[in-house]
Amino acid sequence: MRLVRLLRESRSTTSGEWRRCLRWLNAYRGELSDLGVTPAQARAVLYLQRNPNSSIQQCAVVFGVAGSTMSYLVRSLHRKGLITKQRTEQDDRQVLLALSQKGHILTWLLHKQLNARLPLTAKAS
Repeated sequence: MRLVRLLRESRSTTSGEWRRCLRWLNAYRGELSDLGVTPAQARAVLYLQRNPNSSIQQCAVVFGVAGSTMSYLVRSLHRKGLITKQRTEQDDRQVLLALSQKGHILTWLLHKQLNARLPLTAKAS
């Protein structure tokens, strides 16, 4: 399945691939709500797992959203304790994002639940 392949890849992904990922995650809205996250929040957490120390602006470009929309999403994830924010030494206006310990646990749970629902095959469609 494309989502499983996307979650396993360690490379940066394109905005189009993340839009497809969000559509897949929307199909599992019930499972995600049990974990206390929305599909967009799950997508951001999964992205930060593969791309630690990304800036808010980098995430906004990849997700194809405005910087203000991404900032709102980041605030909600930070309030839930799923991500950490750290200002760079070079430019104190730039904030780097990374998963907290709680965020890493959430990604493990996301992978576990999604893999249970999706058949894992050698041939990804």
